[in-house]
Amino acid sequence: MIAMRLSFLLSAPIAVLTAAACAAPTDLPVNVPKTNPAVRAVVQNISQKNLQTTVERLAAFPTRHTLSGANGADAAATYLEGEFAKIAAASGGRLRVQKQTWIQPAGNRMPTPATLTNVLATLPGTAVPERIIVVSGHYDSRATDVMDAKSPAPGANDDASGVAAVLELARAMAASKTPFAATVVFAAVTGEEQGLYGSTHLAETLKADGKTVVAMLTNDIVGNSRGTDGKRDASHVRVFSAGYDPGAEARTLTRQRAAGTDADSPARVLARATKDAAKRYVSGFGVELVYRNDRYGRGGDHSPFLNGGYPFAVRLTEPNEDWSHQHQNVRTDNGKQFGDLPQFVDYAYLRRVAQVNAAIVAETASAPASPANVRIVGDLSATTTLLWDASPESVGGYEILIRRTTAPDWERAISVGANEKRAALAFSKDDYLFAVRAVGKNGARGLPVVPVAAAR
Repeated sequence: MIAMRLSFLLSAPIAVLTAAACAAPTDLPVNVPKTNPAVRAVVQNISQKNLQTTVERLAAFPTRHTLSGANGADAAATYLEGEFAKIAAASGGRLRVQKQTWIQPAGNRMPTPATLTNVLATLPGTAVPERIIVVSGHYDSRATDVMDAKSPAPGANDDASGVAAVLELARAMAASKTPFAATVVFAAVTGEEQGLYGSTHLAETLKADGKTVVAMLTNDIVGNSRGTDGKRDASHVRVFSAGYDPGAEARTLTRQRAAGTDADSPARVLARATKDAAKRYVSGFGVELVYRNDRYGRGGDHSPFLNGGYPFAVRLTEPNEDWSHQHQNVRTDNGKQFGDLPQFVDYAYLRRVAQVNAAIVAETASAPASPANVRIVGDLSATTTLLWDASPESVGGYEILIRRTTAPDWERAISVGANEKRAALAFSKDDYLFAVRAVGKNGARGLPVVPVAAAR
């Protein structure tokens, strides 16, 4: 029976892609651009001045500690609601703003129940609004003592920088003349320093409402280019991605392992897509793929999404963290300034990070749905046969991504027509890994799908 099934699969017409044809990226078989004009416009519309204004305004609050109350975190939430509301008004009401308020029970770093607030702005999708992308930063801050809700805690880089990037991305996308197919939720969350409370509440609410989150990116500490050693690196941003999917079913894991793709987690699919989008839309600035969920022993607001059933979740963080300006009381010791102050933010660098966000979020929101049921035929052959179900939406074609098993990122891309649902590749499945992504007629690339072993 197995032999008969493989014989049937391989006897059907397929696009045969030779090694020569795969040597470099090729044009799609229809007139599809390499980039999407609407995405390019959003990327270019990111304003350094706006980013700086937001960081400085947030840092001007005496503290934004989660438990700081009316003059701290609550006032900051009201400010952010007002800024999102201005964007909503300028967009003609396309952007919808809300405060998400709840009572957080006592728990870790939360001595008594407290009323917490996330500030959300939603740009509904016009074609597939049920498909949601979340991009976040946390507006709470802290001093050296995480329980100190009174000492000054400007939190300029951690994480006014991330919130500024989210706010500016909301402005740029809401101002776009081209609507986006999928929904984007721009989230300024609270309670990160106390225990990821805001992002946990957001993830749980979306899950309880049955929402489909196709991608989640959090920006945390993304505004500094100079490390503790004084060396400056403004050339790239780190993207952290977990190598596991906590919600994967045993059957799925078995098929992934059979295909040798157990290391290609959803988070890493999104991380690689972020790097690819940056390469195509953000000239002269790169993404470093870091294959771990977060920095050693630390956590971020993507983790509640990852662990709560939304595995396409990653974290963006600068490459050179300066510990004298993180989690420090504002003070001067031996002539050295400590504290997370606005003067230590590199706003030109922050703009580049915000542009990376713009590239991946706007492109994913513009792209067709990924092909489903992507699988690899386990025949004894020097070639590799991939099969997939067509995207349910109109596409300009598909791209097959290829890399060696030892390579961290995709190395080659080849194109097949919009009507193709299978392809034979002159690359050994023993030595190479593959993925398939849909490409819209507008040039937007969807998230790739890594194949599992074909069922037998």
